[in-house]
Amino acid sequence: MITLELITPMGEVANVIGEPMRGAGWYGHTTGLHTVAIRVLNFRGRVSVQATIANDPTVSDWFSVLPDAIPYIEYPQRGYVVQMPSSGETSIFGFNFMTNAMWVRALVTRDYLIPPLATPIQIMPYGVVDYVKLSY
Repeated sequence: MITLELITPMGEVANVIGEPMRGAGWYGHTTGLHTVAIRVLNFRGRVSVQATIANDPTVSDWFSVLPDAIPYIEYPQRGYVVQMPSSGETSIFGFNFMTNAMWVRALVTRDYLIPPLATPIQIMPYGVVDYVKLSY
């Protein structure tokens, strides 16, 4: 089994596009089964997980592998009760997907919440994505 970190602790930045990591398809695995775990700490924002079957992908080659092909998970998720003094969600979410992905990546987007040119002090209350891990 291979485990890769698609996003490492991100610190005080608004947006992150993780480096593409090789998926099971790269190694010729025939099942295409991948498992993803997303851990967020007091987080507000969106997390996307995307894959491509292209060897040398362009922007248009990436597609969502989140459940029901949703484009992102928005935190705090619907129904999550934020406990004061927190302002975001702390949780771990896992899911599986099957495709012969050559590459997989994760993205974090918060620019719709955080003003441009925000300082780390302004970003800190929005929490962090601790990790997005991929296993196959």
